[in-house]
Amino acid sequence: MIKSVLIKNFILIDELFLEFENGFNVLTGETGAGKSIILKAIDTALGARVSKDVIFDKSKPALVELTFAHSEKDLQNLKEFDLCEETVISREISLNSQKCRINGALVNLDALKELREHLVDIHSQNQSYTYVMPKYHIELLDAYCASVDLDFLNNYNRYKKAYSELCEISKKLNSLKENNSKNLQEIDFLKFQLNEIDSAEIYENEEEELNSELEVLSNIQTLKELTYGVYYSLGDDDGINNALSKLNASLSNAASYDKKLEEVQGSFIEAYENLKFCCDFLREYSQNLEDNPQRLNEINERLSLILKLKRKYGDIFEAREKFAAQLSEIEGDFTSFEEYEKKEKELTIKIQELSKELSSVRKKCALDLSELIVSELRKLELSKAEFEIQIKEKTPDNNGIDDVEFLITTNVSSSLAPLARVASGGEISRVMLAIKTVFAQVDMISSIIFDEIDTGISGKASNAVADAISNLSKSIQVFAITHQPIIAARANAHFLVTKTQDEVTKVCVKKLENNNEKLEAIAALASGEVNSISMSFAKELLKP
Repeated sequence: MIKSVLIKNFILIDELFLEFENGFNVLTGETGAGKSIILKAIDTALGARVSKDVIFDKSKPALVELTFAHSEKDLQNLKEFDLCEETVISREISLNSQKCRINGALVNLDALKELREHLVDIHSQNQSYTYVMPKYHIELLDAYCASVDLDFLNNYNRYKKAYSELCEISKKLNSLKENNSKNLQEIDFLKFQLNEIDSAEIYENEEEELNSELEVLSNIQTLKELTYGVYYSLGDDDGINNALSKLNASLSNAASYDKKLEEVQGSFIEAYENLKFCCDFLREYSQNLEDNPQRLNEINERLSLILKLKRKYGDIFEAREKFAAQLSEIEGDFTSFEEYEKKEKELTIKIQELSKELSSVRKKCALDLSELIVSELRKLELSKAEFEIQIKEKTPDNNGIDDVEFLITTNVSSSLAPLARVASGGEISRVMLAIKTVFAQVDMISSIIFDEIDTGISGKASNAVADAISNLSKSIQVFAITHQPIIAARANAHFLVTKTQDEVTKVCVKKLENNNEKLEAIAALASGEVNSISMSFAKELLKP
């Protein structure tokens, strides 16, 4: 509910602070007194389009500040906005800029308007938010469905979850489809690269081994000459080994006389044995060395292949690992594509089933709700009015397969037409009142404002409207600008709007606190002046 409003430097208001009550708040005053300025200020704070002309004193900015008090039910409906028990909305308008704030934080007009849709309905001759707008009709119908069918909300949430998943999967599928052609080409190229590397069958350190073997085969003759020459020098009868054998005999003979030489003799024998091993190895090595032109060609061809691949890919083994990983990722995408397609089909079937269940409940509830609204219209002296909730099938969206719109006619000669096209201002206010009365128990908005709801009505209709507003205000906060004493007399809080014409024209508002003030205000509404007859009439209206 709107707890209070602070208005500064706005049109004809210098400064004004009003505290409202839960229930029915009424604003009365002479025509032209400035009642609609209060409404315009509230509308401005909630994001309505205004110009700098609303600034009263151009040397300073205009300010409108609304304070809302939220019940636990309100907070539940407003949980997406993360609000506390009180919310302060303000709008400051200067010659050069406009600033909007929610609880002190700067916001844009779109954020303000989005929050407004959950807080206040304003119904005037020129504007009717929420109920008139077709995009909200399905929300209103669904709120009613949820109040009478315990499974509806659960199915609706299941549908929304499934639809959200379907949208996400469809988005991914479209992205994969766009990349399919490119991915197929890339797969072919990656497979070609991997095949080229794998078919070479190169193993770790193969290049080093081949270079070593090439060095040997390229120098066979030189190796043969050198190794055989060493062998010959060591192993010939006049060679080193023969000489060492004789020396070993002499050293052995000497060691027999002096034990100190035994250690030296042992080292000598070890060296002698090592040379004998070298001699035998070099003999065999030199004998086995043979020219092998075929193997030499094979090595050169193999090294040429390795060099070619290295020039093309850099490190061959790192390149293969990279290509394999890329191929696995892309082929994984194709696997995902198949999985997504399967999931898309499953979700499509699911939302079709759930949307049909939702549609069935909506159609049944639409009939019941239409009857309730027609009943309220009859009470408001619209005896010829007919109301229908039209439901047409459409492509599934976040709300299902139903396109919902409220249709009405208030005349026998007129056919049903969209609610927004109802011509008479007096009729649209009563239509809104009728709808709001029905939705009072299920609606998500806590305050409604009617600007001159009594336009074009009198007598019996006024009494009917007064009864309806009084009943409605038991569920939500209601504001009304009225010239009807019958309606004003039902208010929980009465605000009298006057205009002063001294040096500067100003609008003043007084909350009538005692019974005498209320009597005089209602008497003035009844006859234009306060006299014994109008006071007597006012007393009758104010009787409990």
